[in-house]
Amino acid sequence: MKKMNKAALAILLAGAMLTAVSCGDKGSSSTSSSSSGVRIDGGENARKNMTDEEYHSAYMANDDLKPADDSNVSIQISYDNSFWNDSTGYDELYMVNKYVEALNSGDYEAIAACYYPGFLDGVCKASERYDSEEKFIEDYYTTMEQTLCEGFKINFIEISDCRLAGDTEADARFESRDQNLKTVFGDDIISKITDRKLLTMGGYTYYGNEESNYITELTNVLPEGMLFCVYTIDGKPYIF
Repeated sequence: MKKMNKAALAILLAGAMLTAVSCGDKGSSSTSSSSSGVRIDGGENARKNMTDEEYHSAYMANDDLKPADDSNVSIQISYDNSFWNDSTGYDELYMVNKYVEALNSGDYEAIAACYYPGFLDGVCKASERYDSEEKFIEDYYTTMEQTLCEGFKINFIEISDCRLAGDTEADARFESRDQNLKTVFGDDIISKITDRKLLTMGGYTYYGNEESNYITELTNVLPEGMLFCVYTIDGKPYIF
């Protein structure tokens, strides 16, 4: 395994995990726009005040996975069924659910389990900043709490954008992730990747704090939403 210099590590930290919380700041406007360009008024849980028909007619997401209908999800996910349907399967969305569920819990092992086995450990060993996965994830979760709120819980997920190879921004991120993987595992890992997607969790995604009953849309603090890659490696999806 190659030794990462500090500059490479900084790119990895910003790209592989911290991109999600570096897209906006708490001083952002309380109004944001969805992928369709429709203005979304800030405030408490606007999504709940819309019927599914009203929501799907106005925004990119046109279908839902609901806990009542699918035991693989614990949080409702709205998504574009041109990317995920009965033919393609929903494994990537199940991984998104698993990842958000892990973030909500703040559980180190649950978050680590969303990444390709050995990846975070390899990152830490290749760096001079972290001596363990646990410290790496602890810093990430702390940044999430500082950006959202202490004890945050994401209660509704909208995948408001999905980009594939050929998109300029997606290709740049895929190139960065591929290099991260090669740094940790060597060049052969690339042949095991069968799919890459750049997802945005935005739109009407909302979160709250159970203790204070605080609810707001994610885009009120992260105007561009949370961006992350989902890679399928050895037939299984992972967060990057």
